[in-house]
Amino acid sequence: MNYLEKIAADQASSQRTEVGSFSNSFRSQTLTNLEEGESFTIPEDYKIFERKIGDNRAQYMNVQTDKGRTVEFYPTSICKIAFEVDANGKNIRENGRIVPPKRSTGDVVSFCEGKAIDATMKSMKGCTIKYDHVQRIPTRAFGVKEEDATANDVTTTVLATWSFVGDKRPQVG
Repeated sequence: MNYLEKIAADQASSQRTEVGSFSNSFRSQTLTNLEEGESFTIPEDYKIFERKIGDNRAQYMNVQTDKGRTVEFYPTSICKIAFEVDANGKNIRENGRIVPPKRSTGDVVSFCEGKAIDATMKSMKGCTIKYDHVQRIPTRAFGVKEEDATANDVTTTVLATWSFVGDKRPQVG
């Protein structure tokens, strides 16, 4: 399915709603369906869709990757952190202290951190982003306390490097 076909399918879907702007702030637990090494350009005329996942609503835009794939890009997947745990879901400690969280990296992350998502995505129209250096970090499932954690509560958080490629950079202002 190409980019325009995917937008038309999303507009026709009863499971997805087109919305006028991104309302979510950047947060850590979101979807990523890009492949390592792929890049894509933020469309000048992107459409924002929302879909329900459990009790939450995830917002995305469709993008065409350099591999010819049309994927749902969830901007909240850019700025992620992961508190690494051991095989039993317990915090990893060094010298009695919990090790600092691991983070997504790259100049896109630096640009996006702490900013409102809608204005940030608008400023990045036409910019090409590369998704690379993927790390899969064992983390504890959301809502599970350390003292209650078991091996069954270990999940994976995907962190990556997000980099601007090419000459176009975000328009600030």
